Amino acid sequence: MTTKLLVAVDLSRLSEKLVTYTRDLARRLGAEVTFIHVLPHTYLWKGYEPWIPQELDEEVRQIARKKIAYYLRKAEETDPPLEGEAPAHIVVEEGNPADFVVRKAREEGFDLIVVAYRGHSTLERLVVGSTASNIARYAHCSVLIYRPKGE
Repeated sequence: MTTKLLVAVDLSRLSEKLVTYTRDLARRLGAEVTFIHVLPHTYLWKGYEPWIPQELDEEVRQIARKKIAYYLRKAEETDPPLEGEAPAHIVVEEGNPADFVVRKAREEGFDLIVVAYRGHSTLERLVVGSTASNIARYAHCSVLIYRPKGE
């Protein structure tokens, strides 16, 4: 039985639908759900260092956390939480998204990872590789790749 879901949210336009879908899935399975967003390493911004404020990392983390919380609130408006329903957890980290999601799922014993079938950019997918594909390939547990109707 699935008891812990890890949901990789990249904040693309599919993210709100993904949050709503997995919140409903977790409820049906009686599972605990954690939403995770992985920020790119700041070392990828080489050349910008002198002008990037040190507090930028924390600001970006807070923005990501607030955006996921907003998606959750919108989902709860149409489908309010049940009495005694466990609250969702929101995690924002930094690193390679696929590697971090796979590692977190293994280390914390998640039973299912849910990820959208596509993210922000076709160019990113061609150059870096699909996050969803890499998660599906290397995860220790089952992976559900979410594709909404009409996509």
